[in-house]
Amino acid sequence: MHIPARPVFLALLIFGLAGLSAKARPLSILTDIAPVQALVSQLAKDLQTPVQLIANGQSIHDHALKPSDIRRLQAADLIIWLGPQSTPSLASIMARPEFAGNALELNALAGTLLLARRKPGLSMTSANAAPVSDAHDPHTWLYPPSARLWADHIATRLIALDPENAANYRANNHQLQTEIARVQAEGTTRLTAPGARPFLQFHDAFQYFEVYFDLSPLGTVTADDEDAASLGTILDLRMELANHPTTCLFQRDRLQAKRAHALADISGVITTEIDALGRDGNAVPASYPSLISGIITAFAKCLYQ
Repeated sequence: MHIPARPVFLALLIFGLAGLSAKARPLSILTDIAPVQALVSQLAKDLQTPVQLIANGQSIHDHALKPSDIRRLQAADLIIWLGPQSTPSLASIMARPEFAGNALELNALAGTLLLARRKPGLSMTSANAAPVSDAHDPHTWLYPPSARLWADHIATRLIALDPENAANYRANNHQLQTEIARVQAEGTTRLTAPGARPFLQFHDAFQYFEVYFDLSPLGTVTADDEDAASLGTILDLRMELANHPTTCLFQRDRLQAKRAHALADISGVITTEIDALGRDGNAVPASYPSLISGIITAFAKCLYQ
């Protein structure tokens, strides 16, 4: 029996295009904040385009999900977030089974370093050894070994969802691991030299960074970003600053600088702006290694200038 060639050709063409369309469908990947977005973007480069839920100009504490965000979460193949204490605005919705099943909670991964929040004030006081609460310090992304662990887990999840590109995800992860290792070595060289100035944090955002690079601040003014500084803490820190000819005071931005004025006006205090998310206005570093490298540079510039 003769089968007309044209219908057969059209059927094969349609079948092939349908298969190509299904094969080429990009994954829907969501992240919570810029450092996680940077990690995922580098692991998935040239393959997937993750979407960041919390915009760079928004507070990670006060962010409210929009209806469009809910729809994205419902349609997501993979949701990569830090966890309820780092991005509390996502905590309630991510506890729902329909979202938790597609989620990778980075802070919950075995091997992630979780440090207790420190009590504001002088670091050398015995009372400061006690945590300010049972909650852990939320700035977990600033500990490079944790980020490297997360990258391995993220790459594994991407491979499970898109096995045809497994070799590319592994290659991207290898490159990312190499770049983070290089930045770790850079920081160890630049931040462990003798002669560093003492420093003070306004908002205690860099504990993980300090622990990795073996840095010890004189103290901190507030434990949380939006906390009001107590008069007693300010007076104690002013007395301590007066004992040093020069001291670095790290603050997030100009708004925080206004709150830090009671310390910044002391003779010998050098103020430096450093943001834990790497923000410069609303712009953020394009990669995780560049985030950590930028913080290293900001610390070193003040500690050793």
